[in-house]
Amino acid sequence: MSVSAPASTTDATLAMTGEQGADELETYILDQGERPGGVPVVLLDDAAVAAGADPSTLIPDTLGPLPAALRRPAPFTYEAYVLQSVLGELLLESGGAGWSREELSAIPRLTLNFHDVSPEHLEIADRRLTGLARVRDLLEGRTNEETHPQVGVLLFDGYRDAAEMVVPICERLGLRVLILPIALEVADDRAGTLTDDELIELARKHALGFHTLTHRLADEITPATVTSEVTDVVHRLTRIAGRAPRVGAWCGGARFDDTQLGNRRLRELGVTELVSNWSWETIRRVP
Repeated sequence: MSVSAPASTTDATLAMTGEQGADELETYILDQGERPGGVPVVLLDDAAVAAGADPSTLIPDTLGPLPAALRRPAPFTYEAYVLQSVLGELLLESGGAGWSREELSAIPRLTLNFHDVSPEHLEIADRRLTGLARVRDLLEGRTNEETHPQVGVLLFDGYRDAAEMVVPICERLGLRVLILPIALEVADDRAGTLTDDELIELARKHALGFHTLTHRLADEITPATVTSEVTDVVHRLTRIAGRAPRVGAWCGGARFDDTQLGNRRLRELGVTELVSNWSWETIRRVP
């Protein structure tokens, strides 16, 4: 069975030169956010990162031709992210059909990422979440899903519309949800950010994760803002959920960098995992 790259990735892959940088990555991710039904991405885990963080090892033998820059991209680059998105889309749309047992066994983690969700796209979101549950059954059926979860849904920024539409579907399908709220009110005429009371209710069944107070990049955190953007946010989420957040993510999707104040504070506060554009990694401990 031959598998072709998803239509949603065609323009990006055809335009690939191997020289794209941070601006192109941001543009690509923002464009993805406009597509209905969420953005699937294959994320690397600790083992995959330790092995060299080469997402090309995950390409199934049945995948059709890809631009040269995607066949062996440098780790943690624009090209690597596009390839990991292509693989996520292929898994989601195929439901795992056409993938061998070995190819499926190589997938570290698959997430379906949402920001806002338009009401007219509810049916599409439902269909794609159902597809995600099918992939979940294939990936997690070979291991103990309670100790090694590989599939989940991420809700970024705390859009109320997204939570109200996506969470009930996930609960019906048994999909895990990680909600990464910010406190800054979303500038949108339909959706706002979730209130503390709404987050308290959601936290009864789902996990809350750190995402700063006002949607900040990791390198924007300074001694003057670290308390409000990091410390107070972790304490607030702990009060809301009754437990400290285990996972965090920065605006822009940066990986953990111990030279940055915000990351060091997260580690001090007990956040143990960080989601980036490419990976879901354990935060490194300093001996």
